[in-house]
Amino acid sequence: MPSKGYVLAVDVGTQSVRAIVFDPMGRHVVSARKISAPYYSRQSGWAEVPADQFWQDSCEVIREVIELLGDELSELKAMAVTANRDNILPLDEQDKPLRDWITWVDTRRAPKAMEALKKELKGVDRAIYLADYAFFSMVAYRSKFNWIKYHEPEVYHRAKRYVSITGHLNLKLCGVFRDARGMQVGYVPYQAKRQDWYKIKSVFRFMGVRREQLPDLVAPGEVIGNVTEEGHLLTGLPVGLPVIASAGDKQCETLGSGVFDPSQATISYGTMATLGTTIFRHIEDKKLKFYTFASCIPDAWNPEHSIYRGYWLVTWFCQQYAKESGMPEFLKQMNEEVKEVPPGANGLFVFPFWTIHPGLYPHGKGMIAGWMDHHREVDLYRAILESIAYALKEGLELIEQKSKMNVKKLTVVGGGSQSDAAMQLTADIFNLPAVRLEDKEISAMGAAINAMVWAGFHPSFEAAVKAMVQEEKTFWPDPQNVAVYEHLYRDVYKKAYKSNEGLFKTLGEFSEDTLL
Repeated sequence: MPSKGYVLAVDVGTQSVRAIVFDPMGRHVVSARKISAPYYSRQSGWAEVPADQFWQDSCEVIREVIELLGDELSELKAMAVTANRDNILPLDEQDKPLRDWITWVDTRRAPKAMEALKKELKGVDRAIYLADYAFFSMVAYRSKFNWIKYHEPEVYHRAKRYVSITGHLNLKLCGVFRDARGMQVGYVPYQAKRQDWYKIKSVFRFMGVRREQLPDLVAPGEVIGNVTEEGHLLTGLPVGLPVIASAGDKQCETLGSGVFDPSQATISYGTMATLGTTIFRHIEDKKLKFYTFASCIPDAWNPEHSIYRGYWLVTWFCQQYAKESGMPEFLKQMNEEVKEVPPGANGLFVFPFWTIHPGLYPHGKGMIAGWMDHHREVDLYRAILESIAYALKEGLELIEQKSKMNVKKLTVVGGGSQSDAAMQLTADIFNLPAVRLEDKEISAMGAAINAMVWAGFHPSFEAAVKAMVQEEKTFWPDPQNVAVYEHLYRDVYKKAYKSNEGLFKTLGEFSEDTLL
């Protein structure tokens, strides 16, 4: 193993882009961060980002860490890139963008694609479509490729390639049309079980894209390409520096939090709250109550349950109540006061589906129940935190039931992990120890582990995790609180949807449902 050296991880997030140089023990040597301009919306439900934003922001932070490294640049042995998933950018013959990014937050749909498929499909294509009609109709309806096909036909016909964020960076840095297996998330013709594109050509047609428009895929821990002269001139990275495949941000978060087997799970309390684990046998839920993605560990998968509006609810809460104090100060105050609110939030309950979950609750709505004149804003804050944990506990039960394995330990990351109250109620609701990590840049850590193992700093992913991932504090479940939460989970949360489904359906007649 090398006696000295570093790797670079670039993490392109929703709110910022980070570049971090790690040493083999997981320490940050140098780092840089760029706050990203928020997405813009030309219509309700749309979320777009300028075509060059992710690349320009990445160049800026990479150049900054290169300058900070100075003479130690020669110690940089490899790099890896991770990013948020389910974003697409169409490129023309010269690899120039044809439009801006359609991002993962975007909820536009393509009903015309469903109608056309019903009329146009013949023979084998029609037989395959009808064999799993509900699934293929759903993916055709939600495919971003299909939306472009039916709403921007000129862009559609000129598109030579479609790239993800990491795929675009790979193209810019290395001049190769290749991407990591674990970045293929969303409504793309990707078969997670095989960790490759579908062999059935019909599936590409259903989604409105051709195989040659999509990149060749690379297994985690393998070389995607090497930095070219052009990539060097734009970023300062050394010519020939290997770029190593990792995976999407959530899969990197799972590895970066130390979860490399099914006895552990990671909870990410971010804008979208997720719970994921690592398994070495593919499982799936046909109704998409949870998703299964390619891991950033070779030949492994990450079952993942998500709440689309996770800690977004905390932001929403602060926007309603912060007023003159400002959001950061108000949230700090709430995190102190919430410790004094008992489990159950003094009888206040939140059903956290401000956006519906098609697999679990197709008619779901956000709900606050139990309001009385004695309730305060801090009671609502605690009820929100509890509700997100309830929803993720439900996801864990689904994954455990399907995998026939039991999680014994939780690692909690994301903004919510910095709240002691959130950590403790997580331990209590799950009845499992909940661990907070020292490092807060968990996605970047997961990407760095891929580069470290490739460069030979560690003999295995498990060895890299043991060396690089450090625990800060463990929160243990309180038996009295566990009993309270088990009662509320079984008798309130689990019954909330069925008891109110008719009400939700009626309310749906007067609102725009946002489908995932």
